[in-house]
Amino acid sequence: MNKKAFLAASVALLFISISLLPVSAQKTSTQDMELQEATVVEKFMDEVERIASESQTFGDFAEKLQDFYLNNDYGKFTIVQEFISKMLQFLMKEKGFSIGGINILDLLGKFSSKFRPNYFVISFGAYNRLNPRKENSIDRFKEGLSMWRYSDTSKLLKGRTLILERQPFGIHQKMIGPQLGLMKGFKGIYLDIESKLTGNAYVVFMGRVDRIRTFDLTPLSK
Repeated sequence: MNKKAFLAASVALLFISISLLPVSAQKTSTQDMELQEATVVEKFMDEVERIASESQTFGDFAEKLQDFYLNNDYGKFTIVQEFISKMLQFLMKEKGFSIGGINILDLLGKFSSKFRPNYFVISFGAYNRLNPRKENSIDRFKEGLSMWRYSDTSKLLKGRTLILERQPFGIHQKMIGPQLGLMKGFKGIYLDIESKLTGNAYVVFMGRVDRIRTFDLTPLSK
């Protein structure tokens, strides 16, 4: 009886193991796709930082970023295409227009920067949506005083914030990982976009801001 019971239990375990194989394989495939998707987003943000460091003006930055996007293929990841296209649409509007080779917004920025700082922020993070019915959103808004926080609970990718000074143009501050941010006088857009490929959602906000500061929360996350 013991041998028969042992044999029956072994056969049952074998069938259970076989039935779980497709689920495990599917889970591994999804995790690989999540990693690839997040890696592409992070590489793009690395390029944003590189282009910002090489640009002379905000208009120059927007033009170079557009050229980079047009010369690179993101066809495999539709979420990355959508995220970048919305970002570039906003940036190209922000860069202004030129008369006689002179960018009007850059010119006005030189005068306004003498009276107060003039910053531009690009920030993003990722999370898993708890509500599958929530729709993608792209909102344009203004905030007198606002705050954001990225924790280390998302293993998908690290939150990142890049603050650019418009006059003279350059990188003012950058933060990667757990962080707390405060800003005043923000005028821009906020995107909450879900990937149909992996189900992960990306939060992105970008725009002009009068005052802004980020604080590293890494020591508190350990």
